[in-house]
Amino acid sequence: MFGEFFEWWGRQLLELVPERMRRDGGGADALIADASEAGLLTFWRRRRGSEQRVVQARLDEPGSVSVRATLNARPRGEPVLLRLSPAQVLERTVTLPLAAERELERVLGYEMERLTPFSAAEVFWGYALLERDRARSRLRLRLTMVPRASVAPLVDMLTAAGGRPSLLEAVAPDGVRAMSLAHEAAAMRRAGLSQRSLAFAAGALALLVAASPFLRQALAMGEVQDRLELMAPRIAQVNELRRRISGAGAGGDAVVAETRRLGDTLEALSAITEILPDDSYLTEFTMRERKMTLSGLGASAPRLISLLSGDPRIRGPAFTAPVTRSETNHLDVFSIRAELAQ
Repeated sequence: MFGEFFEWWGRQLLELVPERMRRDGGGADALIADASEAGLLTFWRRRRGSEQRVVQARLDEPGSVSVRATLNARPRGEPVLLRLSPAQVLERTVTLPLAAERELERVLGYEMERLTPFSAAEVFWGYALLERDRARSRLRLRLTMVPRASVAPLVDMLTAAGGRPSLLEAVAPDGVRAMSLAHEAAAMRRAGLSQRSLAFAAGALALLVAASPFLRQALAMGEVQDRLELMAPRIAQVNELRRRISGAGAGGDAVVAETRRLGDTLEALSAITEILPDDSYLTEFTMRERKMTLSGLGASAPRLISLLSGDPRIRGPAFTAPVTRSETNHLDVFSIRAELAQ
């Protein structure tokens, strides 16, 4: 029981390591289960970049005894890494807007079905930054994938034997490819809960589901009211400006020219309203000399950067603060800076 606890605790600590370090950590100390040869599983122990062979076992019933003994004998907390044949790995080069760099994990997960024939749930994947083109505001990445179905039996077998892999690795001629199993973390945490905790969580979830329609309605009404109150002074200011322009004589042209130079607030609001999807909305909007700040809630904040970058009316969208998750309505809280094009 204590061994399982320390293994679980080690996985939780691994999740605290930044994804970039886990991806590039091909030389970290680990017990390597090498399945690159068909029908065989060779264990190597890596220490300070040097690998030493431990044992080799066949992938059959007698061989599973040797696999279990090797995994159970490893030092407490030692991570397990599953090494695959390069032939099992799929790769492609993708290009994304430079503004997506802060949220690459989420953007790639969201865009996986567009970039590949798979959904993010159907593959284990990792990526490497190949080029940062600031002149064109683009990133060029190498996306590495392996279908889950092709390695799930090996992952399940190692897990049942007492050593769930934390990374997948393939050694290519031009370097090591690492793919994280981090999206399995939620399932591992659920597996570590006691039956009593699960029963309590299920009861609490049932109460939350029963009350959620009323809570969502109350929250939505409150948010809409807040948005209306927040936008009222700006709408009044715009209406007043339009009234002065329509009633102006000789000075009308100067006002129009100044409006053109500084940007039309209504034009900006119209553009943002058309670009934002139905599952996102603003709680704050400011514009000064064509520079806009958009704050609000949405189902996927990284997707907003992609949508804004693809519209010629908007230039240079970027997050001004880290994206957080709302505890009440489970939406991304974002703040984006952009500029209205001339």
